[in-house]
Amino acid sequence: MSRVRISPLLRRSPRRSGARWFVFALALVVNAGLGASAWAAGRVALIVGVSAYEKVPTLANPAKDARLVQQTLQKLGFTVTMLSNPNRIELLEGLGAFEEASKGADAAVVYFAGHGAMIDGVNYLLPKDAVSSSKSALTGTAVESARLGQALTGARFVRLVILDACRNNPVASRSLGGNTRGLVRETSASSVQVVTLMAAGPGEVAQDGATANSPFATALAQGLTRPGMTVGELPSYVQAEVARITENAQTPDLQGIWPDVHWTFDPNGPPKTVLAAAGGAADVTKIKWEKDQVFWQTIKDSDDPADFKAYMDAQDRGEITGSFRRLAQNRIRTMEKAGPGSFQVATRSAQAGQAQVVSAREAFARGDYRSAARDWTVAAAQGNGAAMYNLGVMSLTGKGAAKDVAAASKWFKASAEAGHAGGMVNWGLCLLNGFGTAKDERAGFQWIQKAADKGSPGAMGMVAEAYLRGRGVPADPRQGAGWLERAVDAGDGPSIAQLADLYERGEGVPADPRKAVTLYQRAAVSGDDQAMVRLGYAYEDGQAVRRDDVQAATWYQRAAEQGNSEGMSSLAVMLENGSGLSQDYGRAAEYYRLAANAGDARGYLGLGSLTARGAGVRANPAEALKLFQAAADRGSAAAMRNLGVMYESGQGAPPDRKKAIDYYRKAIAAGDEASRDDLQRLGVR
Repeated sequence: MSRVRISPLLRRSPRRSGARWFVFALALVVNAGLGASAWAAGRVALIVGVSAYEKVPTLANPAKDARLVQQTLQKLGFTVTMLSNPNRIELLEGLGAFEEASKGADAAVVYFAGHGAMIDGVNYLLPKDAVSSSKSALTGTAVESARLGQALTGARFVRLVILDACRNNPVASRSLGGNTRGLVRETSASSVQVVTLMAAGPGEVAQDGATANSPFATALAQGLTRPGMTVGELPSYVQAEVARITENAQTPDLQGIWPDVHWTFDPNGPPKTVLAAAGGAADVTKIKWEKDQVFWQTIKDSDDPADFKAYMDAQDRGEITGSFRRLAQNRIRTMEKAGPGSFQVATRSAQAGQAQVVSAREAFARGDYRSAARDWTVAAAQGNGAAMYNLGVMSLTGKGAAKDVAAASKWFKASAEAGHAGGMVNWGLCLLNGFGTAKDERAGFQWIQKAADKGSPGAMGMVAEAYLRGRGVPADPRQGAGWLERAVDAGDGPSIAQLADLYERGEGVPADPRKAVTLYQRAAVSGDDQAMVRLGYAYEDGQAVRRDDVQAATWYQRAAEQGNSEGMSSLAVMLENGSGLSQDYGRAAEYYRLAANAGDARGYLGLGSLTARGAGVRANPAEALKLFQAAADRGSAAAMRNLGVMYESGQGAPPDRKKAIDYYRKAIAAGDEASRDDLQRLGVR
């Protein structure tokens, strides 16, 4: 019997630490192989819209919203069943029929628009004949929302429930008891088998809308029809759009994990190609993700709203994943509120080469890096700081120019001296880190301070990091926390999660775990993949927020989709252990493998354990030994102990007592106290 196991000591990775100082390390992670399917053999949907209530207040938009979603899904190749203003019996019969229709389908979607109510922790959806005179009357005449999830568990790749049912609560009164405002996350048995997208967060009421459709239905229809939109990308798009339309008054909520995050709504789109183990054809999702990362890198420190609008336009055309859409919207909103000139310093060359800058930006959005480089070079020759900045990014990333850190630093210096905030930030980073120039932390801090004084939110966050880490300025946690607060108010996305870290640790501010979770939530919705992981931990730990394993898994998968290896391995652990999800060794192995491909120690460790045991993959002790070695090389104490077990018992290699003892000792030095028992068993001190 193998004693190889995953140690609970390797549950999570260390907190982030000064990631922005190493902003130039742009890692491109291949997220391939998670069950990409052939194009759907069957797409079915059930659409329910209830506006004409008999005994509770009527609603203006559900019927119209239902028709909008019906028409949208029909254009995408779905066979749609429509229920308009059904009574309770008709709704239950419709769900029963749909349950049969969805069996074996590639995708099944249920959309409900109308009144919803939460009573005693259970969500109820109101058909047209619902009665709200008492709690018992309502629960007896409504339908539990869990019934929707049960109706589509037979689908293969996409099982999606969309609850546009928390617009207001007609039965909110003391006689019903408890908080009846809005809905709660699904907790039924089917909640681990389906994905649920709610129009508003738990306990929040969604807007019915003053126009033809509600904000949620409008964003949903737009998102579904975006070229190449995948199920994994849809929630982020809808959340960002609803927040924009409602001015942050409403944020949709997601719960559940997708069997295949790459499944695409567009039936006429290009087929997905899974990368072969030893290199293969490019994966469409990978290409979009890479373009997304590089595009954001070129504009994240920009002081021109047009750059961020161009980014969103590129997502709307289906050219990038749009992972940072919410951040782009925040930057535009901040600049517009500040007014013209607040983020830009007027210089005699401010408008020089502006036409070329615009054309280059459009070319870059199309992925035409050669044309972008040509036009930015022309604009730079005329003294345009933005063009210089982008040429620096191109030299840094190797997109449109030869990869050359020294050349990048020269462009950033020129851009900074021309008054461009992004150039100031990156030239400051070059000086701080000695990238392409002599290291000078004090001068680097001063340039970043100049950008912060100009109003650059990103620079404010970096000034905060300087005070927190004592780089170029004496360490001062309170100053650091204060600058992070300013950066968050100015719309800097990364600062939100960093401020959350401080509240979690009580550094520079009083410890406040609940506030930390609130900030992590805000950052995660904005697209911060590290915040997604931290939020997943919070839901899994259940200390600062009510424990919710499914919600934890939801955030781990969203982080994984953005290339975060910690999210990949965290989700793999849950799938392996059956924590809040159905135990699935095969999917656990897939996520461990993705994490390992990204260099994650826990990915190597988990995949090695499954390989040693033959769980989800073919048993192969020799391969397991290699995987454990890779994890040990990356500092995993549990992997070191497992290597000791393997060499002691002769699994994957001839028995070797000396090597076993050596690895047990290394494991102890790395923090694995259980290895002391192994040494004592061998009679070694």
